[in-house]
Amino acid sequence: MQPRWVRRCLEKIVATGVARLDLIVKIEPRKRHGSVLYQLYNRIDSRLFKADALELVSVEDLLKGVATEHGFERTKSADLDVVVNFASQEMNAEFADAAKYGVWFYSFGDAPGVREVLDQIPLTVSSLNGFKAGSEFVLYQSVSPTLSRFSVRLNNNTCYWKSAAFVARALEDLYHERDLDQRANVNQSTPNPPGNAAMTNMFLKLSGRAAGRALEKLSSFEQWILAYRIRPGEFQYLIPPADRFWADPFPITVNGKHYIFFEDYVNAAGRAHIAVVEVDQHGIVSGPTEVLKLDCHLSYPFVFEHQGDYYMIPEMGSRNVVELYRAVSFPFEWRAEKVLLEANSPLDATVIEIEGTWWMFVNIQEEGVAVNWDELHLYYSESLFGPWQPHARNPIVSDVRSARPAGRLFSQDNEWYRPSQDSSLRYGYATTINKITQLSPIAYNEMEVLKILPDWDKNIIGIHTLNRDGDLVVLDCLWKRRRLQNVRPRPPKGSLDLLTSANMEARGEASPNSHAKIKR
Repeated sequence: MQPRWVRRCLEKIVATGVARLDLIVKIEPRKRHGSVLYQLYNRIDSRLFKADALELVSVEDLLKGVATEHGFERTKSADLDVVVNFASQEMNAEFADAAKYGVWFYSFGDAPGVREVLDQIPLTVSSLNGFKAGSEFVLYQSVSPTLSRFSVRLNNNTCYWKSAAFVARALEDLYHERDLDQRANVNQSTPNPPGNAAMTNMFLKLSGRAAGRALEKLSSFEQWILAYRIRPGEFQYLIPPADRFWADPFPITVNGKHYIFFEDYVNAAGRAHIAVVEVDQHGIVSGPTEVLKLDCHLSYPFVFEHQGDYYMIPEMGSRNVVELYRAVSFPFEWRAEKVLLEANSPLDATVIEIEGTWWMFVNIQEEGVAVNWDELHLYYSESLFGPWQPHARNPIVSDVRSARPAGRLFSQDNEWYRPSQDSSLRYGYATTINKITQLSPIAYNEMEVLKILPDWDKNIIGIHTLNRDGDLVVLDCLWKRRRLQNVRPRPPKGSLDLLTSANMEARGEASPNSHAKIKR
């Protein structure tokens, strides 16, 4: 009997076709219950929140015909490539020299997720580590959002499900002779379950957060709004009625007219349709007008021109497809043209043609994962209409700070830049501008060169889409709108003023805050 995520890990290993299970070593489990208050918290947490990744299931069917032992002797003579350790990390030394590439193990700690919830750390890091010849190193690492202010189980559930894929990905890289990460593990400590004093502090903090959250909901509500400018003018807001929000703006200029397509989410309906508004220097010329409505949620209307026709790729992740639409009568009438990709909840598909090759950046969700914010996949094709081939290193980014697309790619000074969402502090907290430094069907690399923060008004708490078309620049903002006050936020400025080629180049090369993202 093993947790569901461990079974998923074994299934994925077998499914690769490049590895097989040769030997099973049974280890008696180490039982560490922790303090009384820690046990009490776990009981409450398990009753209130479901964590299906931790449910015990049989793996007997996967292990039929595989040799089993209770000691260590056979591992040393079995000519193994890798030993995967699901037991205690203290066993690593026993297996370190039993396999060509050492022992691989997951790093979650003895009380995973407690510190993230206790101290409100916005990021949760999970990794596949290796141990060989006395040295520990990181083979694969992913950065997820800390999803809950209150539940350790709810947060960890996503990390366990996502981590189930790490061993299979690393084995694929090993088989195809692609470089494994193998960065030195700078933090080799294993946290112990918190004591009663730490848990008392945690209970007090959780109570305060619950009270603060209730007060926030009484005094304000969060709403996505739009802002645009036609240079050299100032930014202007487009603020929807209180019963909806507007997000994911995509601008396009046709025959001298400036259009902004966007997600129009209606609270009462619980989903969104695609709308368009025409703007000029002074404000709205016409609209908003509904242009595409289906029986599912629509967002991220990626609008572009290709060979004289206008196309749109709206996000419709609930249908598990990326579908291309063509304008029958621009900008109001659109018709489904072709399904470009079938995948599990594909989000925010963003395409670009570079030197005759089409590239599609899209988030795809691992099974069991609660949110699809932190794993970016890449596909390529000789034509917009496909067929689309997966990149050899998918997912190319596994980091909530930079994975999910945030708008069109753009080029400056012969360099390509990819806007992405940073949902570390909250969903849609900021926009990251990444310079692509390597792009091919077998390799991908990018470097953060600029972070666009919601730093111009205390009631603006997020920005997650940024686009431009010529002189028209658009973005969306998450606004904490007061229920009893009719106050407009200050016009966007701050770090948006840094969006210049010279500044990005300087930051990319010299800034100590610039760094290569965790990627495959």
